[in-house]
Amino acid sequence: MKIRLRGNSIRYRLDKTDVELLEATGKVESITHIGAATLHFCVRSKNITDPVIKMEHDGVHLLLPAERLQAWYAPDQVGFELILPNPDGSELKVLVEKDFQCLSPRGEDDSQAFENPNAGKNC
Repeated sequence: MKIRLRGNSIRYRLDKTDVELLEATGKVESITHIGAATLHFCVRSKNITDPVIKMEHDGVHLLLPAERLQAWYAPDQVGFELILPNPDGSELKVLVEKDFQCLSPRGEDDSQAFENPNAGKNC
């Protein structure tokens, strides 16, 4: 799982293994070790009607309605956006996407990424 934070937004990009794990177990997570501490991101499928995001201790937990994820697992579905209210009146934009292979080599292992729909096409 790749995470990008920018301002009041979080972008989650899940590769094939992440999506399969989320669908099979209802949970996918990523842990980064920083010195003696860890930073933990978790995406869970739950039987809820509205998405929830919360920060607890060392982690960010995104809870998504199982029904919404069921539709997203389809091969033709790329991603979806959420706008979640914060207690201070601001909003958090959350984007959940399937991670596609890069169109040009970047020195990263993207063997588990989804095939890029633009691969082999000219600009």
